[in-house]
Amino acid sequence: MRYSFILILVSAGVWAQQPQVPVPQVSLAGVQTPWNVRTIIDKLVVENDSFQPVFESIHPQEWVERGASSVYIQQLQQAEQQTRDVVTTSKMLAQKTDQLSLALDDYFRLEALDSTARSLEEGVRRYADRAAADKLAALIAHNFSAREQFRDYLASLAASQEQNFKVADQEAQRCRGIISREPASKTTKK
Repeated sequence: MRYSFILILVSAGVWAQQPQVPVPQVSLAGVQTPWNVRTIIDKLVVENDSFQPVFESIHPQEWVERGASSVYIQQLQQAEQQTRDVVTTSKMLAQKTDQLSLALDDYFRLEALDSTARSLEEGVRRYADRAAADKLAALIAHNFSAREQFRDYLASLAASQEQNFKVADQEAQRCRGIISREPASKTTKK
């Protein structure tokens, strides 16, 4: 404890003696506030919840009887699971809007859902009624704008965190340089 206190005092003295190196300021102009991010996430949750009734109206088992691939049945199950996963991860992200790994997970889940929904839309258009296909296509298109807003937030969050790590590394390097220039402490023998 006493050693830590002395080290802090010595470091403070060395800090005061060193010429101050300007630390670059991190510009967070592009990073959205947590409540704005929550608004985007809430919009994503609502839009992804709206896929469920459309998925319930799709019956690929009937398509298989008419010659369609049974893969559509699996895709429908996968799309329903992806929708639930997106909603779950989005709600988790709303609690921790600055967690990059969770934001990336959510974004990749959104992209996977988009891909699966587009494939299903092609099946609906080919083997079911056009109105259901148009409704699914409209949901996919509507979801695109919210996903783009989310992607922009994700890019600014990643850039901000990268800049923060860069500043922290520069500061650590500067402190290591200060410590390495300090004279060795003299120990006396008793």
